[in-house]
This record gives sequence, C-alpha cells and structure tokens, in this order.
Amino acid sequence: MSVRFDSFPGSDEARTTRARLGRTSFAVAAFTVEVATILLVALTVGAAYHLAAYGDAGSFQSYLAVGGIAAFAYTMPFVFREEYSVQSYLEGHREFGRTFFVWNTAFLSLAVVGFLTKSTDLASRGMLVLFYCGGLAALTATSVLSRSALLSLIASHRLTARRIMLVGPEDEIRHVQSEFAVRPTGIRIVATQTLPPPCSGESADRDATLARTLETAVEKARLIGVDDVVLLVEWSRTALIQNIIAAFSLMPVAIHLGASSLLGRFSEARVSRLDALTALSLTAPPLGPLQVAAKRTFDIVLAAMAIILLAPLFSAIAAAIKLTSPGPVFFRQRRRGYNNCEFRIWKFRTMSTLDDGPHIEQARVDDARVTAIGRYLRRFNLDELPQLLNVLKGEMSLVGPRPHAVAHDQIYEKRILSYPRRLNMKPGITGWAQVNGFRGRTETDEAMRARVEYDLYYIDNWSILFDLYILGLTMCSPKAFRNAH
Repeated sequence: MSVRFDSFPGSDEARTTRARLGRTSFAVAAFTVEVATILLVALTVGAAYHLAAYGDAGSFQSYLAVGGIAAFAYTMPFVFREEYSVQSYLEGHREFGRTFFVWNTAFLSLAVVGFLTKSTDLASRGMLVLFYCGGLAALTATSVLSRSALLSLIASHRLTARRIMLVGPEDEIRHVQSEFAVRPTGIRIVATQTLPPPCSGESADRDATLARTLETAVEKARLIGVDDVVLLVEWSRTALIQNIIAAFSLMPVAIHLGASSLLGRFSEARVSRLDALTALSLTAPPLGPLQVAAKRTFDIVLAAMAIILLAPLFSAIAAAIKLTSPGPVFFRQRRRGYNNCEFRIWKFRTMSTLDDGPHIEQARVDDARVTAIGRYLRRFNLDELPQLLNVLKGEMSLVGPRPHAVAHDQIYEKRILSYPRRLNMKPGITGWAQVNGFRGRTETDEAMRARVEYDLYYIDNWSILFDLYILGLTMCSPKAFRNAH
C-alpha cells in the first residue's frame, strides 16, 4: 500500500501571491448579487413607469418594499437548498427552468403578502408587469454571468479548491482523476491512498499493516488540510470500509462512499427509509401524489372550460369536414399513454385514410391523402382540439409528451434506449418538444432522439407554471406551428 500526495505544478498553491475567493465567499457574493439585482430592477422599472405615466418618479420606498419582498421570496428557496454553492452552479441547477419557477413563486408570494397586509397599492399593475419581465430577464442573465465568473475563477485558480483524498484501488483512482481532468471543477485531489486488490482470508499481519498505513495517511491528511475523503471501494467489502471509516472519523472531514459505475448514472440517488427498511433510492416517480392531483385538477378545469367555449368552433369544423369529404368527422387511432396503457385518441379527420395498423405512413409535405379542409386544420393545430375529451377521461393531459401511433412506438422503442421513459407521464395535447419546433414527420432517428430529449426534460422539470408557459407558447410561438403537414 502507498500514500501519494500530489502537488500539481501550476496549481493554486503555486499562486500564493494572487488573491483567491473562498467557496463560502462565492456563495455569499452570488446571493448578494441576486438580491441587489432584484432591488435595482424594482427601483428602475418603478421610477421609469411612474415617470412615464404620472410625470414624477414616485415613491422609492414603495419600490424598495416590493423589491425586498420579492428578493426574500426568490432567494430563500435557493438558500435552503444550498443552491448558491459552487457545486450547484457547476452541476447546472441554476438553469432557466429553475429561475423561471422560483421567480413565479416569488411573485405569487408577493401577491399573497400584498393581499394579507392590504398593501396592494404600493405598486401599480403596470409597474408589476414590468418588474416581473425585467426581473426574470435580469435574474436569468445574472445566473449565466455567475456561472461564467465561477468557471473563470476555477480556470485561473482564483477559487479556493475543496481538497479531497481518494482511497481505493489504483485503477479506480486513475479513473476518477481522469474525470476531474476533463471538466471544470472547484475540487482538487491533494492525496490518494492506494489499496491492494481484495483477497480471501486476510491475515492478522495484513490487518495490522492496513491499520498502520491508515494511521499514517490520516496524520498526513490532517497535515495538508483534507476537506473530504472519498472511498472508491466495492460496497461488498464492508469490513474494509468500516476500518477506513474508523480511521478517518478521527478527523473533522466528510467521508463519502464513492458511487459505482452503475450508481453514477442516477443523479438523484439518495438514502431513504421504507418503514424498517433502509434503502438506496435510485429513482422516483416523475410526480408525487399531490403533484398528480394538482396536474389533474388543472387539466379538468381548463379542458372543461375550453370545450364549453369552443363548442361553436367544434360544430363549424365538424360541418366543414362533412361537407367537403366523405367519411367520419372524427379520426380514432390507438396510442400509448401513461405506463404504456393503450387508448384511442380523438382528432378531427384531416385525411382520406384512417390508418391504424402495424404500418402507418407519416404525413409529408403536399401529401395527397390530406383533405382540403384538413390542410387548414393541421396548419393551425385545430385537428388536435377533440383531444380535450381524452383529457377529461384521464387518458391525456393538456401538456405532456405527444403520443405517437402504436406502430411508431414499437419502432422507436427498439432504436432509442430512453424512448419508453416518455410514457412515465400522461401524454399531452401539446408539449415542450412541440413548442420548440419538434413536431410533425420524423425523417431520422436523430430527429426523434432530439424530440425525446425535450420530452424527458419536461418530465424531469414539471410544474404548473411550466405547463402554463407551454400552453402560452402553443398559442403564440411560430415554432408550435412548424412542420404541420
């Protein structure tokens, strides 16, 4: 066994004359910048709106009060989840979807506070609209700039690194070192402890040698200031793991059991308890019970309202279909829904054929099968409206991964590994992929793979506000009408 302590020429230790920022200081700075950004936006848009509407700048104290409440409501979720940390920025937790969700939650909190305190007159509706839009844009830019600044600090070794020691077989240590070498990180491997390969019937001499080696390693790790110890040991070697933990527990360091190559695929893995059973949870359902209830309620209310309001349009479309081509008004086709359960989708008929067999040809540009009225229905997505009935029946949702014909599902589930995971949530009339232009005919596996990536992003980041955002884009964004053949 051997212990190696690395100096890394050109590392941050070799730049002692340069000012370095601590990891905690970066988190405090990121928090401060976001609070200042929200307050500045509140002051700027408040004064600008009041000046344009009433001829004077208005009350700066009121603008600061609104900005202060919004800043508190926005930053606290990040504080409690430690999302101002260096690692949170590096792992992409502060992307637009997260910013959008928390900023909307902050505005909801602002409305509740205003209602309960009867202080809604602090700001006009026009100022609040500008504050919402300006704040979202500014916070999005701030998150991007903070991550860029972090990467620059890491690249120039101006960020104090988190110092870790790796303990395990030599090949595992080399693998982890190679992983750190190709990605920006605020972590520095300052020591490694190589262990011998496992063998049966370890002797007392071998145990004594291990104890002396670990004792020496602990002393040297304490001397150079290790923050974390990572054990890259097979989890079945419980006796060895217990010996290593016992040795390093004498130090005020965090001890981690490294993920195996299989476990490393699951970013949300965590230890949980199932009554008397302690388990390592690898994945969780996309939605919890309360989230399922919230999404279902949202679907029922909006779908019922839409059917009532659009009843005259439904009648007009049905009459147009009947008058312009022979055949039924509606097109029914087998689709796969939540957890692979089949259902029959409702659509206005737009083609002269009613394919629902093992081989279904997708519509293409200038397809002769598309009827005259069908071209207009497809162009403006009106053929999808009857799926509101599927939503009321619970077979679909307003927003979710678009359901494909069963024949197409059977093809792509064999070609794209993650394709079946689309059905871990109810399919939708519209979806995140569709509003980003991924709709219509899929000519290649790569085109379908790109669509699947957007669908899985939606599943992993679902919220009611995200659904509202997608519904808004469905009605307004040109991308939602792209490739409608």
